[in-house]
Amino acid sequence: MRRVPDSVFRQMAGRLTADARDEMAIPSYLHPNPLMRWMAWRRVELLARHLGRMCLQHGSISSSSPMILDFGCGTGVMLGEASQHAQRVYASDLFVDAAKILVNAWKLDNVTLVAADDVSRTIPESSLDIIIAGEVLEHLDDLNQTLSFFRNRLQPQGRLLISVPTEGALYRCGRRMAGFHGHYHVANAASIHNDILNAGFKTESLEKTPGPGPFAIYWIVEYSVPQ
Repeated sequence: MRRVPDSVFRQMAGRLTADARDEMAIPSYLHPNPLMRWMAWRRVELLARHLGRMCLQHGSISSSSPMILDFGCGTGVMLGEASQHAQRVYASDLFVDAAKILVNAWKLDNVTLVAADDVSRTIPESSLDIIIAGEVLEHLDDLNQTLSFFRNRLQPQGRLLISVPTEGALYRCGRRMAGFHGHYHVANAASIHNDILNAGFKTESLEKTPGPGPFAIYWIVEYSVPQ
């Protein structure tokens, strides 16, 4: 997959508040410690791998390329990969200026940036094949409302792909090493997974990285839509 250049990350950081910059993980991608940079990109590369497989599966049942939403797209690290597979990619965030820099730099013509407040009005019901939510659901106070939106916008054979932090000891250590001192998360991987299952979604795959059990920092999970 195509990685965002450090120079673009630095340009984004100059447009954001310190909190927004941190929650988009920009310091991790630019960290002097190669292990921190590896872990930041490891999550993205796993998401990209899952997304590629999901798009191939979509191609086996449809003659058209998928419609994708990158929900909480942040800096847009998934947009290059998504745009290669998709007919159209919607990219929503509270702060779309960062992703706009990347979209313009890479000339991603099939990517439509959508402010978070406009996403419900912009995307028609039952119009999406895949929703990506990479490290965003842990920030939401009302996850059930967002899951209802996902169900409403996904087609019957649609898929939800997420990455979420475990909030375990290894994850917290990594945040401290990256220089993050605030606590912005209201949930963790296990609680979010349970909420998604309770909303009727079905687990299609679950991968933990960089290792199982206490060595897991992130979960990468694919779900099918409740019927």
